[in-house]
Amino acid sequence: MGAFLLAVGVGGALGTGARVALSLAALHLLPEYGVLATLGANVLGAALIGFLATRAFGPVARALMMTGFCGGFTTFSLFSVEVLMLLERSVLAALGYGAVSVVLWIGAAALGYRLGSRPSGA
Repeated sequence: MGAFLLAVGVGGALGTGARVALSLAALHLLPEYGVLATLGANVLGAALIGFLATRAFGPVARALMMTGFCGGFTTFSLFSVEVLMLLERSVLAALGYGAVSVVLWIGAAALGYRLGSRPSGA
């Protein structure tokens, strides 16, 4: 149990650090479009977790990479606040961002899963 919790904590710290780095870079490049950093992190994280779901890892490695890293890298809570902030400006923008996000997340997870399910050398 201790190794499992440590793996989740280490993975979460690494994932959160990676998300912050991505967010800072995106905000530096496109300061008016902060939601794109969240969208990008969530799409990348969905693709990664889809891919990792196809790999044969033990429970501690899964905890490190999937629960920890992917859980720390992606952020549903920030997405939720961004939808609320967009809602104050435009219902259409909030609904569009929410719908596009969900479609992209599921598509990215499916793509990662499909790539991970391919036989070696294919």
